[in-house]
Amino acid sequence: MYTRKKILVFSDWFLPGYKAGGPIRSLANLVHSIDFDFWIVTRITDHQSTEPYAGITHGVWTSHGPNVQVCYLNDGEMTSAFVKIILSEQSFDYLYFNSLFSPLYTLVPLRVARKMGLASSCVLAPRGMLKAGALSVKARKKKIFLVTARLLGWFKGIRWHATNEAEANEIRFHFGTACSIGIAPNLATKVDGAASPAHKTSGELRLISIARISPEKGIREALLFLKAAALDRVECSFYGVRQNSEYLEECRLIANQISGAIISFPGEITPEEIPSLMKNAHFFYLPTWGENFGHAIVEALQHGKPAIISNRTPWTHLPTAEAGWELPIEEPAFVDVLRNCFKMNQEEYNRWSYGASAFGLSHANNPSHIEAYYSLFE
Repeated sequence: MYTRKKILVFSDWFLPGYKAGGPIRSLANLVHSIDFDFWIVTRITDHQSTEPYAGITHGVWTSHGPNVQVCYLNDGEMTSAFVKIILSEQSFDYLYFNSLFSPLYTLVPLRVARKMGLASSCVLAPRGMLKAGALSVKARKKKIFLVTARLLGWFKGIRWHATNEAEANEIRFHFGTACSIGIAPNLATKVDGAASPAHKTSGELRLISIARISPEKGIREALLFLKAAALDRVECSFYGVRQNSEYLEECRLIANQISGAIISFPGEITPEEIPSLMKNAHFFYLPTWGENFGHAIVEALQHGKPAIISNRTPWTHLPTAEAGWELPIEEPAFVDVLRNCFKMNQEEYNRWSYGASAFGLSHANNPSHIEAYYSLFE
């Protein structure tokens, strides 16, 4: 039997934000699934936004459910002095950091905690930021950060939260084999209602992608593979924050070269919009260069959308479950699958759609994942 814990969380973004994607979803699913008391300190603005959340007062604790209190801060309010006040006003069993590279919401409070002798009570989740694909973006800056962190011992004595063994190995590679690491899988957003396969005839293909429009998500590769597949009657919508304008323009140019296809980049969407957008799509499509989890992938699977993804995610053995395909990021592999999906008739598609739904739900409803979090904070 686990004792009820009180956890102080520092995160750059939290609900009602959504533009930062996975880290928000991961934290939200955690605090709303575990029977602990959570106190969250976060920004009052969403990712890449300067507009404060409507109806929220900054600098005070706001209830976000029966066991979740949130303090939203303006720029400039997240200081060492503010952290000291919180830690002096009440005691916490653990401090949880929802990022590796955040100067304000990881390094500042972690430095204060260390000076107060609380390093052993600190738990840090890298959230996939140590993956090769993630480290390749702003590579020089991140390399300097990692070298400095090791030399100065910024993370010495803390506990790490890895979501799988691969991430645990990444932590050991960068910070040493002596690191204290707890493994607890990301918790998936549970989809309500049974999946119903979309209408599918041979000779048509509707794809949906939900990810930031940025190089590490493989949007350019997705388009090049579609171009090489040379299929008509294809639709593909790339939903997601337009994080890199130059990259988006490059992707648009490739999309314009794909004859017989309707390609769109509708922009960001809220989590509440996802179910309706999934309804008519046939497959989820994302040749990503690396995902620590991939919330959009598992949500699509639960909606009965087989996944056409790279082998750079935790989602494996998809073909065996008739739930999709995890493929090397190479043209022949993706082209072959895209052409086979294009040819699928309703009967065959139904089988794969139900397989995807069963696969996604088996993860979302796995009780051992919840138990892993109680062990993480013991």
